[in-house]
Amino acid sequence: MGLDASVMCNCYKTGKTAACPFPDHFHVDSDGFPALNLSYESHEAESDKFDEWLATCCEHAYMEHTALYISDWKGYRSFKEALEQVGWTHFPTLRRYLPESNHGLVPAEAAAKALIELDGFRIRGNAVRKTFLVNSETDEVIGTSTAAYGGKFGWNGRTGMNIGFDENGFFIQDAWEFNREIFRAMRFEQRIIEPESLDRPRQFEYLDLETKRAFLCSTPVRIFVEDIDGQLHQQYPRLMHVEERVVGADYYDYILKPLTTIFQAAVETGNPVRWS
Repeated sequence: MGLDASVMCNCYKTGKTAACPFPDHFHVDSDGFPALNLSYESHEAESDKFDEWLATCCEHAYMEHTALYISDWKGYRSFKEALEQVGWTHFPTLRRYLPESNHGLVPAEAAAKALIELDGFRIRGNAVRKTFLVNSETDEVIGTSTAAYGGKFGWNGRTGMNIGFDENGFFIQDAWEFNREIFRAMRFEQRIIEPESLDRPRQFEYLDLETKRAFLCSTPVRIFVEDIDGQLHQQYPRLMHVEERVVGADYYDYILKPLTTIFQAAVETGNPVRWS
């Protein structure tokens, strides 16, 4: 699940589509999509025929000049946190139009301003600080903390023991007791205590390497590693620590590139960006 975006083409406006079966009822709806101004409940046949026409009526399937996957929600919210860290005053258009859900429009005029602000982030965003969970034995990053999720990245619905990390360390919380914090450590060891059985899940002991305080639960930190045959296998890192690192603006290329493409499409066509 994540955020998608698209921009409508101008083929219907410029007469480059096949003849619409219901031209008197063609319109662009409030979400920016071509549609019939007829209720679907009483015009199912017309709606189905219109959808069939829309799929192939021009060189752009469904009249989508550009359609892109922008990011998953964690990556998207991580980017917004970076914008906030640099300072929203530099990004007023992005602050106004980046959505909170899969819905909304960005007018073409605003898209032009958003492109300038994305370029500004590429210049100003080279001192953003991110919090990482790191494998202490390999120095490989296991995960990044996202404030929007309270730093949580592991949920156990059976026991209520949730795990996460923030700038103050790795933590375990009891969701059934209003997220009461049970364990926290900047550097820790994860030990497999008991093998998994039919009547009992595998148990893991977390040991704070500074205070030697330990906690036992069945919610592990795990990673998935692909073998030479392409099969994924679970691994449980033993030694880990939480670390803040400075990342450059290119760290966010995964979202800067699709956002740039979709805003450029809006400017080129004069049509809004549609979030979905």
